[in-house]
Amino acid sequence: MSAPDSNSFAARLRWLMGSPIGAALGALAYGAWAVYANLDGGTALALRAGALHWATSATLTFTSAAAMRGAYARTRTQAGGAVAAFSGGMVYTYAALIIVHTVNGSPHIWLTLAPGLIPTILFCVTYAALLARERRPETVALIES
Repeated sequence: MSAPDSNSFAARLRWLMGSPIGAALGALAYGAWAVYANLDGGTALALRAGALHWATSATLTFTSAAAMRGAYARTRTQAGGAVAAFSGGMVYTYAALIIVHTVNGSPHIWLTLAPGLIPTILFCVTYAALLARERRPETVALIES
């Protein structure tokens, strides 16, 4: 996803939220929390949980933005697109995180994921709303890319 052509705040925010930079920055707090939440399972397991959670969160933030753009682009209305983008982003994110932590053997999966629920909801709502706001004939190709 290239930098936005538009100088509008919404276009720049949508670009940052869907960029690798935004994904890596957002994942830092989640990785640190995963270490803390799983410390009673031992330092090695906690550090592995933190590293996995950071990598998964960064990857999910970047790829879920792309998935949300794809879900949005396949709908006929702005409202339908926003709902599809939000729903797809939430399911995609939490299915992947639960699978990764189950495979890792993280002892406190729900505790690890709990702090991210509200930010994930806010991310998905905001990104879906930004997609709906930008849905104009001249930006459809940008959204689909």
